[in-house]
Amino acid sequence: MKFYEKYPQLKQKSFLSKVLADTVFSTMSLEDQQVPKTKVVKIVEGVLKEKELKGNQFFTN
Repeated sequence: MKFYEKYPQLKQKSFLSKVLADTVFSTMSLEDQQVPKTKVVKIVEGVLKEKELKGNQFFTN
């Protein structure tokens, strides 16, 4: 079974973005790094947008 077959919801940009932002924010909080969640969300959105512009499309419409 392929990764996207097992976890098809990760192909949705909104879901992936939320999971990444939550994971990064919680990991940083556990390491006592105080970064606002809004900043983490903006960084994740920027990285995903950059990947899309470079042609690394892995999202469904």
